[in-house]
Parts: sequence; C-alpha cells; structure tokens
Amino acid sequence: MSTTIIKGDELQLFYNGNAFAWATSHTLTLTGNTVDIATKDHGSWGASEIGNITWEITSENLYSEDDYDSLFDLMVQKEPIDVVFAKVSNYDPDGLVRAGGNVQAWTASTTYRTGKAVISNLTANANTGENATYSLTLTGAGPLTKVAGQ
Repeated sequence: MSTTIIKGDELQLFYNGNAFAWATSHTLTLTGNTVDIATKDHGSWGASEIGNITWEITSENLYSEDDYDSLFDLMVQKEPIDVVFAKVSNYDPDGLVRAGGNVQAWTASTTYRTGKAVISNLTANANTGENATYSLTLTGAGPLTKVAGQ
C-alpha cells in the first residue's frame, strides 16, 4: 500500500474533460447492498452477503449561472453522463483556476474512477450575506470502473 497522503484539493470530479467549476468538496460513496442469508444454523446471529453495489458522487460548488444552467439542462434530459473522479495530474497549490476563469482539464497520469451517472439531485442554495452555492448528486447508472493511469 502507498503511504502517500493526497490533499482533498488534488481530487476532482470531471465531466467532458474539465473539472466541475468552483467545487468546494466532493464525496464518492460506494454501497454494498446486503442480502439476508440467515438460517437456523446461524442461531441468534444474523448473516448477510453483498448483493449489488451502488455508487454516488456528491459535489458542493459555488454557484455560477452558466454551470448551474448546464447541470439543470443535463438533469432534465434524464440521460446518464460520463464522469471521472481523479487526482489532478499537475496539481498547483497556488490554485487550479487559470487566466480567464478556465478550470484545469483532466489528464490520466494516475489511477482514476469512471462511470456513467445520472444527476439525481440538484439543489441551489442562496443564503443572505453568503455566496450562493449548489449541491449535486450523481447516482451511478452502471459500474464505477477503476482505471490504471499512464
């Protein structure tokens, strides 16, 4: 096992090759849905095995109209999108945002996870005196695949 600790800033969520803009956090959750296999032989102890596996990624982001509108349109289309959860290959602790507000593109130099997902939740938050934000939940529409980088 590797002993290299990765900073949260280095992990990003990507769609169409670019990071989701103005992200403040991402959470990838894998869930093994259990099936009860308890029998009389187990006595008073339950027994389970993993049936299917589901996954979802949540993202918290500062709100921009362009980004929110694009995600809104994708959600209304109800079609799965290709997403990548990966370490940014050329992480810059001074910031990923480049001139003109362009967010860094993704390149495959390390192991990453990829799959198709549907946008199952999109929430805009607008609190008085604070930056507007939006929350996004992507629910897997098939396997989440681990791919070894170049």
